[in-house]
Amino acid sequence: MPEGYHPDSIYSLAIYMDANLKMGKELRRQISLPANQQHLENVIFVGIGHVGNYRTLRRRDFIPPVFKEGEYQASKSPDFGHADQFYRFLTSELIPGLEGRFQLNGQYSIIGHSFSGLFYYYCLFKNDAFFKNHIALSPSLWVNYDNIFEIEKDLLQKGKRLKGHLYHACGSWEWTNKVLSTSRKMSDTITENHPSIHMNYTEFNGRGHHSMVPIALEEMIEKIEF
Repeated sequence: MPEGYHPDSIYSLAIYMDANLKMGKELRRQISLPANQQHLENVIFVGIGHVGNYRTLRRRDFIPPVFKEGEYQASKSPDFGHADQFYRFLTSELIPGLEGRFQLNGQYSIIGHSFSGLFYYYCLFKNDAFFKNHIALSPSLWVNYDNIFEIEKDLLQKGKRLKGHLYHACGSWEWTNKVLSTSRKMSDTITENHPSIHMNYTEFNGRGHHSMVPIALEEMIEKIEF
């Protein structure tokens, strides 16, 4: 909750994934810093973590079903590729429940790293303007042989253009995990095909998949209007 929270005041909502992992802990540390509290005085942060085998559960919730020939293919594994169900949970259960507890202004942001960064591109490409800000740190765009790019290609062929705000950051050392190459490809794709979206793309020199997180969160808090 922001400093000075009052139940009659109106707030934006920021949802972040991996609340029980390093990214979530670092985010909570940074939003509690006195230097950031004024900028975030009208924002409620809600963290989502996985109880149990988070490695399996993150793959289940954050990886989209395979997109092929213009439609999504239902995943045959109960533990992989069910981002569609997780999206429904966020938009049909969690956020409406929060709307019943707090005075929210309808300005929703989502923040995630790695697999959850991939999930945020899935949310963005739904093109339903549900979320205002999509904040993806080192997103795993390589999953299913770069299948996320097929979703964007389908949007383009249907004449749909993305709007909203996108923050995308990765580390310059993320060569072996394919994050850097796919991030650059996505940055070029968004810039060329979707000029109406407000995109901030950053590569942090000398940073890897996890070491980029603290500095990326610092920049995100400074630049994003929640």
